[in-house]
Amino acid sequence: MKLQILTLAGALALAAVPPFGQASAQTADTSGATVSFLTQQAANESLARVFIGQAVHNAAGETVGDVNDLVFDRQGRIGAVILGVGGFLSMGEKSVGIPFSALTFNVGKNGERVIVVALSKEALVKAPEFKATEKTTFDKVKDKASDLGHKAADKAVELKDQATRKIDDMKKGEPTKQ
Repeated sequence: MKLQILTLAGALALAAVPPFGQASAQTADTSGATVSFLTQQAANESLARVFIGQAVHNAAGETVGDVNDLVFDRQGRIGAVILGVGGFLSMGEKSVGIPFSALTFNVGKNGERVIVVALSKEALVKAPEFKATEKTTFDKVKDKASDLGHKAADKAVELKDQATRKIDDMKKGEPTKQ
């Protein structure tokens, strides 16, 4: 998922005209197309990979979740942020989508970025779960692995039952000891 976001962010960066103060270089290929390559991140820009995994706090300073994903529109604007809420170490966590505009960005004591949402942890846990309609390669592999795991577990139960029946049949055929 991170690779997909980074690829999308890179494509968007290459397609954008560099804003004032951003370092760029131009080149033309054999087709005659001219492309502006970015050589440095501008001071007013942020990388998607910096947001992914970052903690999100409420107004009281409590951690209420973390950023799991960013939703881009076709023009490259971030429309929503997908937060992971509830659970512990991503176990039992659910995804909740909120508008990007619902977040504020503060500066912490040590100069770090602090992401704040004006919602309580309880409100986020009770919020409806976000369902992505696109699947990344990682999602597809994870689903396949889950399917194979279920099939293996079902087969193991089947084999255990067969073995139990065989053992019972063998015990029935044994002479009783006195």
